[in-house]
Amino acid sequence: MGLLGKLAGALKVPAEVLLENDDFEPLLLLRELDNKAARLDGGKALLRPSLPYDNVLRQETFFLDLYISGRYAPEPMVPGCVCLATSLSGTVLLHAEGQDFQLLERDALRFAADQPFWLENQFNGTARLLLTYRYLK
Repeated sequence: MGLLGKLAGALKVPAEVLLENDDFEPLLLLRELDNKAARLDGGKALLRPSLPYDNVLRQETFFLDLYISGRYAPEPMVPGCVCLATSLSGTVLLHAEGQDFQLLERDALRFAADQPFWLENQFNGTARLLLTYRYLK
């Protein structure tokens, strides 16, 4: 039990968290065809679930395609939610925490998603992003 306590301390989580995850199965395959995309902003934005919410990891992941002049402005998430936005291709303008950021291909930004934020494609090609939402306690 002493080793478990040291490990929990290093990870900065209570030891109970390490014990309660006995049924967690790390291997999960989800096919693109099984995940229905939502068309937003008059079809200029396409949001597709990638990995569903996981109670153990406390996160979920989405692919976002923003076509020319497309905009994605979701409602703020629950308090303590953090978004990790990674640009897979293209260029996008991301407004978060009162600032504007231009994300180029392979750029990433972490920001508080419990405040209003939006992404907009003001450029001439499709922008593709990976959005990971982490729900912190």
